[in-house]
Amino acid sequence: MGDGYRGAVVIGYVAEEMTARLLAAPHLISPDWLKGGRDAVPFAAASPIPPVVAGRLAAAVRTRGERLVLGCPAVRWRSTEKAVAVQAEGARIHAAMQAIGTPEALIAVPDLSAALLTTGAGFAVAAGPRQFVEAVAGSDVRRARSSFAEFALAALGLSARSLAVAAYYGCALSGRPWRPTWLAWCRAVDVPYGSGIGGQLAAMRQFAEGWIGADEFARMFRGARGQEIAAGERAAGPLSGALDAVGWALDGYVAADEELPSTAADIDLAGLRQAVSAALAEITQDIG
Repeated sequence: MGDGYRGAVVIGYVAEEMTARLLAAPHLISPDWLKGGRDAVPFAAASPIPPVVAGRLAAAVRTRGERLVLGCPAVRWRSTEKAVAVQAEGARIHAAMQAIGTPEALIAVPDLSAALLTTGAGFAVAAGPRQFVEAVAGSDVRRARSSFAEFALAALGLSARSLAVAAYYGCALSGRPWRPTWLAWCRAVDVPYGSGIGGQLAAMRQFAEGWIGADEFARMFRGARGQEIAAGERAAGPLSGALDAVGWALDGYVAADEELPSTAADIDLAGLRQAVSAALAEITQDIG
């Protein structure tokens, strides 16, 4: 080991085991690991992590009653390397992360219940109980997400990766934070009554069954869409695709009495109802 590992101890975990438990993909904390009240928030950070971030991490770890952290590379070609245990002191963590030799690394408490993911893309991700996350990120969760959204937009000219990460972790510039991907509703059956997405589904059902006309449907659906955005709700998977498809169909709808130039993308009342019915069929297959 290099001098940076001075005071570090090689332990039983290998990098592949740690990353498999905590990561779904590069830079993305696993949704399964995040269940049970954990959170994950990205924040701008140089690599290797600056001493100030290492110090915040050490303090957060000690607050949890731990005295050690585990560190390992988070790159596939080094997956067989042993994780090392380092004393939870800012200077030691900083030195150990430098010695690991890659900015893509994972630092976690011994039971893997809280962690810091570092990257070479100009940011890190604090993950675990909210108190731990806020201590490591250096601000409350909402402010951290808003700050990272600004970072992602500023970095867009160089890479779209940060913007994809911001979307995954539920970062938004203003208003209430977006629901992170792992908390998004994937199935229509899980959407609660009274939510914005629930309002869109209700409008779709009423329109498909002929209870309301196109104008009332448009008013209800778009109003509920606005509620979704204001409340920071999020749909995922087929549910998201179905709602988007209905929104596009509604944008292309032209009433029979409208005196507007027609285009190939225009649809009439029957086409709109067909599009809504098809979207409903796509997302109600999971309802027994």
